[in-house]
Amino acid sequence: MSNFFITSFAQAENENYVWRFHGDLTRAVRDRSGHEIVTEICRGGRGSANSDLVARAGVLVALCSPSYYADPGCGRDWALFQHRLGFVPAQRGPAPAATPVLVRWLPAEPPAGLPRAPVLTDPHDVYARKGLFTVIDDLGWNSGEYATALQELAERVCAGYKNRPPDLPAADRPAPPQAFPAAHTVPGPRSASPSAPPPQSGPRVFLSYAHAAAQPGHADSVLALADLLKRRGINARTDHEAAQEPQIWRLWMQEELDAADYILTVASPEYRVRAEQRRRGGVGLGVTWEGSYVLDEVYENPQTWVKRVIRVILPPYGRDDLPVFPGSASATYYRIDPSPAAAPAHDQLDALVRYLKRGPRPSP
Repeated sequence: MSNFFITSFAQAENENYVWRFHGDLTRAVRDRSGHEIVTEICRGGRGSANSDLVARAGVLVALCSPSYYADPGCGRDWALFQHRLGFVPAQRGPAPAATPVLVRWLPAEPPAGLPRAPVLTDPHDVYARKGLFTVIDDLGWNSGEYATALQELAERVCAGYKNRPPDLPAADRPAPPQAFPAAHTVPGPRSASPSAPPPQSGPRVFLSYAHAAAQPGHADSVLALADLLKRRGINARTDHEAAQEPQIWRLWMQEELDAADYILTVASPEYRVRAEQRRRGGVGLGVTWEGSYVLDEVYENPQTWVKRVIRVILPPYGRDDLPVFPGSASATYYRIDPSPAAAPAHDQLDALVRYLKRGPRPSP
């Protein structure tokens, strides 16, 4: 059976967000069409596994973003669907005037020949300006803005299915379809350096660590870890960029911790002392406050806190530099060396990234 629609997205995207959106869109389309439908996820880079899906799907729903246009697998999937739209099977007329449904996942300048993901209703709303990922990340799944965008996208999917192109036999598929040409992202309010990682829509991760003169180089190691995560598609957040502007730091910490999909607690002697609230005299108030947040997370979720609060050790520190609380003795930790000279095969960075992108498996 052919899929009513497939959701095409880049490997670097937050898979948890994509699956949730895909499920919501499936339900919205089902309710609008009035019957059960079959849908599928189509992740960039899966090669022939994607080709079979794209060759038979009624509608291609593309989550447009800088990562999408930079993903060769997404480019090949797009090219194959475009080939279907112009394909004329034997003894049949041209395909109907079908088009894919382009979702503004994050703002991006499309490659040549690809239309820009359109606005939905209001050209000045957050969806039009910042994309659906930002709507979800900032306003939440239950927001009116998300619900409005979801219903409009469902309507476009149903309209596209009425004009769906015919299935494409394997013998008529181009080999291989061309990927996107070079794309350019829309610049933000500040220009990034050419070597800086692109904006990320992956899982949002807050790095909690301690500044201290007695720990020379530790803050730089944390920043290097954040950079490595960003280059692997993780939306890593630290106080380095926030410190460039005046902040009410308690509010900033609260907002970052609440919004984070994961909290990385980075081991050091000062981090443990402050997180365990053993440092007096007004020193290390930020880590003390963040440590209290983590303890509340542990208290409220004694069986599952380790799925969100991730314990990380950077050189030269060890396991004894992690905060101790009930249940922590046997909890997983990741030992990572973010220095350029480190061999990736000898640390656990890849394992951490795989988990962050996949997320906790749902309970049976």
